[in-house]
Amino acid sequence: MEQYPKLCLPFPDKVIRQDPSALGASRATQLLYDAALNEFENLPLRVLELGCGSGTLSIMCALARPLWQITAIDIQAHLIELAQANAEACKLEISFQTQDLRQHQGEYELILANPPWQKVGSGLMSPSQSRNLSRFEVACSLADLVQRLQLCLAPLGFALVIYPESRIVDLNTSLDNTLLDIKKQYKHSGKNTYVISLIQHRRDL
Repeated sequence: MEQYPKLCLPFPDKVIRQDPSALGASRATQLLYDAALNEFENLPLRVLELGCGSGTLSIMCALARPLWQITAIDIQAHLIELAQANAEACKLEISFQTQDLRQHQGEYELILANPPWQKVGSGLMSPSQSRNLSRFEVACSLADLVQRLQLCLAPLGFALVIYPESRIVDLNTSLDNTLLDIKKQYKHSGKNTYVISLIQHRRDL
C-alpha cells in the first residue's frame, strides 16, 4: 500500500491511501458524506455502501457515526484490499467485501451509492480498466442499482444516491415502475452539478 498517495481525512491523524489508477475521493464523495450525516444520526443502523472503491466514504462515516454497522462492497478486489488496509490504519471495523453489486444480498436501513454514471459509448474509455469500471456503466447500470435498492432496502430504510444532474431524469424514470419513491432531492451546483436523491419504499401501499 505504500506506493499509493496519501489522503488526509478531516479527522485528527487519520490518513488513508488511494489508487490513482481508479477514481479516488471527489466532491461527490464529500457531498454524499455531508448528506448522510445531515440526514442520519449516530444510531445503530445497518449501512451498505455500493461501489466503495478504496473505502473513503465508509471510513469517514464510521469515524463520524461509530454506531453504524457498515458493510461496503466493490467488484474490484485490489480496491477492497486497499480499503481494508485503510480501515485498519484508522482502527475501524468495517466489513469490506469483493462482490458484484448485482449479487449482493442483505437488508439495510441505509444504503449509500456514488455509482458509475457514464453510459458505455458516451465518452473515451481509459487505458485503466479500473478507472473504466469506476466511471462507466460497464459492470453496474442504473437499472442494476435500482434493482439492488429494491432488494436490499429495509421496509423503513432509506437510500442516498448521487448522480450528476444529466442523469436525474433517467433515475426518476427508472423508479416509475418500482415500489420506490424519491422523498427529496438536493441539487449542488458548481463545476459539475450533482443531485443527491433520498429514496425510500412507497408509504402509500
